[in-house]
Amino acid sequence: MTRSELVAEGLSVTFPGGMRALRDVNLRVGEREIVGLVGESGSGKSTLGRVIVGLQHSYSGTLTFAGEALDPRRTTKQRGAIQMVFQDPYASLDPRMTVWQLLDELLSVHRIGSGREDRRHRCEDLMRRVHLPVAMLDSRPVGMSGGQRQRVAIARALAVEPRFLVADEPTAALDVSVQARIINLFADLREEMGLSQLFISHNLAVVRSLCDRVAVIYRGEIVEMAATDAIFEAPQHDYTRQLLAAAPDLP
Repeated sequence: MTRSELVAEGLSVTFPGGMRALRDVNLRVGEREIVGLVGESGSGKSTLGRVIVGLQHSYSGTLTFAGEALDPRRTTKQRGAIQMVFQDPYASLDPRMTVWQLLDELLSVHRIGSGREDRRHRCEDLMRRVHLPVAMLDSRPVGMSGGQRQRVAIARALAVEPRFLVADEPTAALDVSVQARIINLFADLREEMGLSQLFISHNLAVVRSLCDRVAVIYRGEIVEMAATDAIFEAPQHDYTRQLLAAAPDLP
């Protein structure tokens, strides 16, 4: 069995007013593994992703990454190890900054690179990795297509050399042809960089094509988790069967 890279045990989140967003969630993601997280809107998918990446500080339960306990307040090194790609690249990128400025800012904060010239070379490598022209470093996100913006967002997540990516609905705002290229990019990142990933999506066809295992979340609880083929061909939980029935055009 693949050694676990990330282990979540008993994660619970209660928002002000008593609303329970997560209820005793247990999740394991192995080295170089891509795990899909699926469920309806409001089921707790994004909240779980935010806990894992360190953006949701108030929770109970434990998180372990590469054998090291993660506290709600992370060190710079721990923040760099687990990065997030958000659903909306329009909101996650500052439109006033060039791509070079967006990437260089991160490298500087995390003290990556030996100087400005070295950081520039690193940024050029990042652009190639996400299949964007190097010349686009001097462009601003406002002049780019949705797919290009999302590739920049992915490059930004990769800039600090993470070992784990949380992708929160990264293809939801893109048209179908662009979605396919972004999905292929996530698969390439696993092969080329060995990245483990939690891939959050409501698009079951995308999850089926990309993920090794699938976790199904319902009202803040993971009700089923199994290999991707098992989830799609022999679902065990009533809610999983309802999700699949609502997507009749799955390949």
